[in-house]
Amino acid sequence: TLEEVLRRKQEQAAEALRELPPIIGNEAVNFSLETFEKQAWPGNSTEVWPKRKNPTKWGKADGGHPLLQKTMKLKRSIRVTRIEEDRVWIGAGGPDIPYARVHNEGSKGYVTQKVKPYSYMRNGKKVEIKAGFERTINQNIPQRRYIGGEKDSPYLKARVRRVAIAHFRNKLKQ
Repeated sequence: TLEEVLRRKQEQAAEALRELPPIIGNEAVNFSLETFEKQAWPGNSTEVWPKRKNPTKWGKADGGHPLLQKTMKLKRSIRVTRIEEDRVWIGAGGPDIPYARVHNEGSKGYVTQKVKPYSYMRNGKKVEIKAGFERTINQNIPQRRYIGGEKDSPYLKARVRRVAIAHFRNKLKQ
């Protein structure tokens, strides 16, 4: 009967709504991962990540790796952090990646660094710095945005809408 068909469609729509948050979260994570490939944030206008100011400063070789991808820890840390009925949060970092927020938002100012004891070779002799110490440096890290919300990117909003519509269509066809 018509009532049974309508009830079944309502149940399918409710099930699609329950399944939607993790699907949207996955799409947002994939969108953020793509910013690493593009080296840019596709917002209202595409914000290309600033290049390294001096990749060979202090004798450090660039190594040819893309920005923010030397160890890949930051990129691999992007994940869905929380899911609610009508919201999904994605995040990056954690206790072992304290620089995640700084790179996403940028930072300018003085920072205190804790330096652990270490050793190095100088003229064939091992030099040991036995005591750790703290130093304050003036740090200027440009913003290289890789995570944001639908309000920040119309492209993300369009992708989420497209995925949600496709999910509902597939559910209601059954």
